[in-house]
Amino acid sequence: MRRVLVVGGPGTGKTTLARRLSATLDVPHHDLDRIAYEPTAPDAPFWQWTRVPAERRLVAAQILPATAGWVADGLYAGWTAPLRDAADTVVWLDLPAFVAVPRVLRRAAVHRLRGGDDWDLASIRRVARGARAYRTRPAATPADLAARDSANSTRTLALFLASSESRLIRCRSAADVRAVLSCSR
Repeated sequence: MRRVLVVGGPGTGKTTLARRLSATLDVPHHDLDRIAYEPTAPDAPFWQWTRVPAERRLVAAQILPATAGWVADGLYAGWTAPLRDAADTVVWLDLPAFVAVPRVLRRAAVHRLRGGDDWDLASIRRVARGARAYRTRPAATPADLAARDSANSTRTLALFLASSESRLIRCRSAADVRAVLSCSR
């Protein structure tokens, strides 16, 4: 396990798992949100960042696999195909909404209590709704994915990851995630 793509819906623990895997494997971690969005000002909170055009995202996704080892995480299908194809392991965090939604709310509350400004009330609502709807949205077309990130869904990921079956670990519970961490040691 040296090149790992971690995918899943909002609040499933993608970044937490990716950071732990990165530290365990001693490879760089790449948060795909930082490729998909860019700040509007040097200190702008994340909810004010703007969406990077699809072509620039794809270029970044083509450059990253050229490195010897990495862990990348995000909820994105479509433009992340080069990462999916280059990964020796793809971890899909497919946790239920009753786990994901409270995690989103807890993450936002803790961030705000610590003085952070990445979460305003509208973004908290949007991400919590997205975490719930992620499991019920229809499969997105490539045009849908290019137009809006909210088109990503469980059904979309299932189609996107079908070609990765032999390298895919699908985690549906916290126990499954712990098993991935123990295998990486």
